Amino acid sequence: MTARFSLQPAAVAATIAVAVVIAAGTLATVAATRVATPVSNVQIDAWRMQGTATHAAWPVWRLRLAAAFGNAAAREALADVLVSSAQLHERREGVELYRQLALGSVPGARATLGHLLLRGLPGITPDYVESRRWLSESALHDPQAAYDLSTLYRNGYGVARDPRLAIRWLEQAAQAGVPLAQFQLANEYRFGTTLPHDDVLALQWLTRAASAELPEANLALAIAYRNGELGMARDEDAYWAHVKESEHDLKHVSRP
Repeated sequence: MTARFSLQPAAVAATIAVAVVIAAGTLATVAATRVATPVSNVQIDAWRMQGTATHAAWPVWRLRLAAAFGNAAAREALADVLVSSAQLHERREGVELYRQLALGSVPGARATLGHLLLRGLPGITPDYVESRRWLSESALHDPQAAYDLSTLYRNGYGVARDPRLAIRWLEQAAQAGVPLAQFQLANEYRFGTTLPHDDVLALQWLTRAASAELPEANLALAIAYRNGELGMARDEDAYWAHVKESEHDLKHVSRP
């Protein structure tokens, strides 16, 4: 004869109550641990790097837990990891989290969101209108945002093309040390499309971009030395030196 067991409603309620108490105790323990030993920014950066490099679940879980308990750095790191995820739903979650951070005036979040919406992500199309909103709010104090805003105005992405504004933001980004902006500004002076032709300024900005290890800048300098351009005499040794530099730069190139 098989014995059959069934829980009465009172027993079910008691079981649920016990589970709730255990869960509450667990959360209280985690919270107490966090207060006693707060997560360091070094640890958060480690989880960020592990999450973006390996896409493993455990660093993401740890960032989620720290963010849930109010750690602002963990929240921003979580957004960074999620937008690099291979999963579309996580990329969307990351963009939305950056949007919340931007609305909360978290430093850098507005510029990052503007950049993401300008470039788009796999499965997420660019939104130039919203991108311009966030970039416009960030460009005065964020060089990358200034460069991105220049890109919007130069190409007419979601707005009428405006070469004057494009150059204004491009110059600001170049002065602040953005290598791509320096290279682009060099080309503006070199070819005279928007700015007056000026080989001296073109060479100045091209050299600064090359010194920042931008591969295309070193390659452009190499060609200029080979052909005797930008007011320079032909120099075979300088040509090969910059070719080698461009090859070296390609091994370390990282684009935002």
